[in-house]
Amino acid sequence: MRLEALGASSIASVLSAILISLFSQLTLAHTVIQPPQILEGNNSQNYLVITHGCGEADVIGSSIVFPDGADSTIVVNGNPYTGALSDFIANWGGILQIYQDRSVFSEQDVKRDANGNVVGFWSGGGRTMTSHLFARIPFVSSAILFVPESCAKTVRFLAAAVEVCKLASIDGINEEGATSFWVPAVGSKYDGVPGTHAYDFPVSFVVNRDLETNPLPESCGTGQTVSITPSAAQINRDLPIQFNGTQVWPQP
Repeated sequence: MRLEALGASSIASVLSAILISLFSQLTLAHTVIQPPQILEGNNSQNYLVITHGCGEADVIGSSIVFPDGADSTIVVNGNPYTGALSDFIANWGGILQIYQDRSVFSEQDVKRDANGNVVGFWSGGGRTMTSHLFARIPFVSSAILFVPESCAKTVRFLAAAVEVCKLASIDGINEEGATSFWVPAVGSKYDGVPGTHAYDFPVSFVVNRDLETNPLPESCGTGQTVSITPSAAQINRDLPIQFNGTQVWPQP
C-alpha cells in the first residue's frame, strides 16, 4: 500500500508501529527487565532478561543490585535532588524477591541491606547460558506506593547488573570475554571501561503512578520524572557474588 493512499492518522499509526518494533529490537540487544514498566499499587511478575554473553563467551552467572535509597543519587526532571527517596516512594524496601528457579543456573540467592531488605540477587553455577541465546531470571516486586503529596509521576530505578563469563579477580574483570557490565558510571570498581559496549548503561526498572487512584496534586502540573541511581559504595558492597559466605566473584 502506498503511503499517499493512507490518511494522516493511519500514517502515524504505521510509523509508530515501525518505531516500536525497532526500539524493541534495540532494547533486546541489552540486558533488560521485563516488563519494562509497572503500575503503582500492583504486584508484578518480572524477569531479568540476559540477551547475550561476553562477546563469544558463555555466561556462568549474573548479579543485579537495585538502589537501596540510603545514599542513592536522586535526579528530578534532570536536576539533582538532595532530599530522600521517601519524599516520592512511601514503601521502598522489602519490595523485591527472587523466585527459586534453576532453569538457567543451579544456584541463586538474594542480597540484603543492613535492615534485611532485599536489594538485589544473583544466579550462577551449573549449566552455562550460551552466548547467542536469551535467558530469564524471574523475580517479583510487591506493590510500590507513591507519596500522595509528591509530584512524582514516574520513578526510574537504575539498577547495576553484570553478566559473569569468567571467574576473574578484580584486576581481570575488564578483560575481553570476562564480564558484561550494565552498570551506572558512578565511580565504583565496576564502572567498566569508557567507550566499551554498554558503558554507563544501567538496567532500568520503571514505576508509573496510578493517576486514577492517586492523582497528582493540582500544583504539580504534568508531574515529575524521578531517577534513582545506586551509589558507588553500594555497588562496591552489593554487586559481588557471595556463595555460602565466600566471595566467588570477583575472585579474592
